[in-house]
Amino acid sequence: MRPLLCALAGLALLRASGAFTAAELFIPSRGDPARTAGCDRHMAVHGRLDVIEETVEKTVEHLEAEVKGLLAQLEELAWNLPPGPFSLIPDLLGEETIAFEHQSRSDPTAGSDTTALL
Repeated sequence: MRPLLCALAGLALLRASGAFTAAELFIPSRGDPARTAGCDRHMAVHGRLDVIEETVEKTVEHLEAEVKGLLAQLEELAWNLPPGPFSLIPDLLGEETIAFEHQSRSDPTAGSDTTALL
C-alpha cells in the first residue's frame, strides 16, 4: 500500500509543477475577445487557403487537359506533314541526315553549289 501512495503523491507533484499540461486538451476561453479575434483570423486564413488550393488544383487539371490536347494535335500534324527539303532521310546504315537540295556544279542553271549534309 505504501508504494501506491508514493506513486500517487509523485503524480500529484508532477501535475502541480505543470509536467502534464502539454498532454491535456486545449479548450479556448470563450470570454477573451483577443483570443476569439485571433482564432477568427486564423480560421479565415485557413478558409482562404482552402479556396486557393481548390483553384490551383482545378487550374492544374485544366492545363493538363490543354497540354494533352496540344500534344495530340502536334502528333497529328507531324504524321500529316509532306516530306520537304529539310525532312529527315532514313539511311539504310542507320544514320539520319538532313539533306538540303542538291544542285550540281555541272548544271548550267545552278548559280552555286548548295550541297550540304549535316
